[in-house]
Amino acid sequence: MTATALEVVWAAPTAQQDGSALDGPVPARGRLDGAGAAATLVGLARAAAAAAAGAVTPPPLLPAGAAAAMAALAGAGVAGNTRAARESDWAGFLRWCQAGGHSPVPAHPLLLRWYVTQKAAEVKPDGSPAYAPATLTRWVATINAAHTAAGLPRPGRDDQVRDALAAIRRVRASPPRRRAPLLTDDIRHLLSTARAAAQDDGWAARVAERRDSCLLLFGLAGALRRSELVGLTVADVTPSRADGLVLTLRRSKTDQQGAGRTVTLPYGVHPQTCPVCAHHRWREVLDAHTATGRAGVIRLLRRDPPFTAHACHTTTGPADPTDLAAEGTGGGVPLFRTVHRTGVLGDGQLSGQAVAQVVRRRAAAAGFSPGQVARLGGHSLRVGFVTQAVRNGATTQTVMAQTGHADERMVSVYARRHAGLVGNAVTHIGL
Repeated sequence: MTATALEVVWAAPTAQQDGSALDGPVPARGRLDGAGAAATLVGLARAAAAAAAGAVTPPPLLPAGAAAAMAALAGAGVAGNTRAARESDWAGFLRWCQAGGHSPVPAHPLLLRWYVTQKAAEVKPDGSPAYAPATLTRWVATINAAHTAAGLPRPGRDDQVRDALAAIRRVRASPPRRRAPLLTDDIRHLLSTARAAAQDDGWAARVAERRDSCLLLFGLAGALRRSELVGLTVADVTPSRADGLVLTLRRSKTDQQGAGRTVTLPYGVHPQTCPVCAHHRWREVLDAHTATGRAGVIRLLRRDPPFTAHACHTTTGPADPTDLAAEGTGGGVPLFRTVHRTGVLGDGQLSGQAVAQVVRRRAAAAGFSPGQVARLGGHSLRVGFVTQAVRNGATTQTVMAQTGHADERMVSVYARRHAGLVGNAVTHIGL
């Protein structure tokens, strides 16, 4: 067989459903050159496409409850925060349509274009835009998803809507707002201020101090996101005699499938900034609360001496993590719980916004200016880790091993913005 010929074995002439042959007579066995083979294959492809187009497959008969089960499975494939955002976005569009007397489904592209245009013009009391371009884009995606679920065309795919969003992004073009980092010395200052104040304010303040100290040190040393911090359970923290603590992150922003990863928090050189000590002190509160409730916590903290030495190397450490994990459901009780101003511990986990509030409250109490506090948030802990590590000579690879970044570019963004002189040639020009 040559390269320009194709040997084809034909079982019999193939006919269409109406009995006519495909592209003329077909030999039982033969050799076709390249052009003839191509023509025959094109004919076969056309016949297959015509047969598929004419076939109507009836829908299968599914058992009772199948539709609900499939809908529940589809919902489980969406992250909880994403689902909540979509529900809020759709509710906002429904309210807007109701106020204007419009029909939300199906939404005409012109209506959706007017929706994003009107919302883009809204401002806050200080005159700044009420909604970012990314928020408007997410709203359009939510409306598209609702139409897809209803079997309707997606209005946001229309060029009119796309052009409107592109124009808003162009008009609003500005550098992204990034949180300022909290470096190691900053965290040390926040913790020393919080602990000194707690000694004067009584046992209720000491409960909050122990939780906040553990939260801040876990966030910095672990380079954790807000969602990763609040998602930790008591059972997710495993003591390691050699390394300190091993955290199991069951799910994160970049791991929606729940593959999980581990993060190690080492013993600190200084007791004031030792993550293991902070965990030990917070676990003492949780264990006392589990054993005897509020009375046990009061007994533990009423005469709490100042924290000046390591607590993590004592022979009487906290109970095994599985003791408290048995209380909860679905992976154990939350590690970071709500704390009332009276010192009473709640059962629920902190929210991501609460992490940001802890950071800002502790920074304000430590003497940070209002402008500095405004630039801080929960992400300041993660950014602080990257910045401090780069300043201290850590490589990108070792930073990524702790942060879980899959792309070096994000680490480079933090390094350029907050550690701009590290590895910068400007330091070699003799200024």
